[in-house]
Amino acid sequence: CKAVAWIDHLPEGHGIEAIFCGDDIAFNTGPLLSPTWFHTHYMSRLARVCDAYHRQGIRILFHSDGNLLPLMDGLVAAGIDGLNPLEVLAGMCPTIVHERYPDLFLAGGIDVSQLLPFGEPAEIRDVVRRSVDRCEGRLMVGSSTELNDEVPLANYLALRDAVLEG
Repeated sequence: CKAVAWIDHLPEGHGIEAIFCGDDIAFNTGPLLSPTWFHTHYMSRLARVCDAYHRQGIRILFHSDGNLLPLMDGLVAAGIDGLNPLEVLAGMCPTIVHERYPDLFLAGGIDVSQLLPFGEPAEIRDVVRRSVDRCEGRLMVGSSTELNDEVPLANYLALRDAVLEG
């Protein structure tokens, strides 16, 4: 695999601590293809790439929108170290993912579809604080997908302030 060959040839002292890999492999309702297909065709390839990065001392933050719960055991077994963006409305609540996979580093997890555009600042601060507390230091708070112009400035500031107060 070209990716593994490239990773294996990183220079000593490369200074890379983590990489962001993956792509959207799920809808909000579940995987794009059957879990059987992913386990048969995808996970072994991902495991080879994860192994190569780990040999170099590099951690893997895996990215995919959607509901990954049917694939999570395979992703963790393949060697991912973290997960992003955690779409809450797709079932990827950071506290649930943390309870099931406590060693994963999580990034995202604050709903940008409903909470951030339409919630109240106090509600946003409360969700952020609860998520941080329940994930026991394993959550880098961020939006569940990209922030957009539907999010009022006051709500963005509530998110930011809750993180800074954290």
